[in-house]
Amino acid sequence: MKVIVVANQKGGVGKSTIACNLAVNFAVQKKNVLLIDTDIQESSISFRSMRQSDDIKSISIKTPTIHKDIGSFKNFDIVIVDAGGRDDTVFRSAILSATYGILIVPTLPSVYDLWATEDTLKIIQDARVYQDIKAYILINQVIKANIVKDTEESLIELVEKYNIGLLKTSIYSRVVYRNCIKEGKGVIEMLDKKAKEEMEQLTNEITNISN
Repeated sequence: MKVIVVANQKGGVGKSTIACNLAVNFAVQKKNVLLIDTDIQESSISFRSMRQSDDIKSISIKTPTIHKDIGSFKNFDIVIVDAGGRDDTVFRSAILSATYGILIVPTLPSVYDLWATEDTLKIIQDARVYQDIKAYILINQVIKANIVKDTEESLIELVEKYNIGLLKTSIYSRVVYRNCIKEGKGVIEMLDKKAKEEMEQLTNEITNISN
């Protein structure tokens, strides 16, 4: 069993979109996938309800027992935890469950979003007192190929300050990401070649670093 926690307190960073697309990619690889939604908005649960294929299982956990319960899902190859919302015991429990795999923190490529993401990085830092957690920042919804200088500088500062990895893969802002979720599909099942390639690259990178 590999656990991938996708988490950020900051809303609007595409957390659920990333979690659902990863779930689809692994399901297409014939992996037995469980998608755990801890957010009160239940975006991942809604996605699963719209998906026609039964290749992904999903549950909602809104109690601070995720890090304790995660070990009971060993019959799954991949467990993806979609965690967001305010700093509470449920969110921190989801962070701790990443000790069984890796933690991905999506953020937008702006200074303001990086500053907001720092709150989540502080929680990861607190959690590392109890558990060894491998965490990585994912730059999501990139509009331009080059991140502006002040954003890049802030990103480097955060990576060094909190001992956080930075994924090589970046996800670009594409309409297909919004459309696929509404259809209960992953971008790998859509017609946008570039979106398929970057999501496959992300899936492969996460697979490699979680081994």
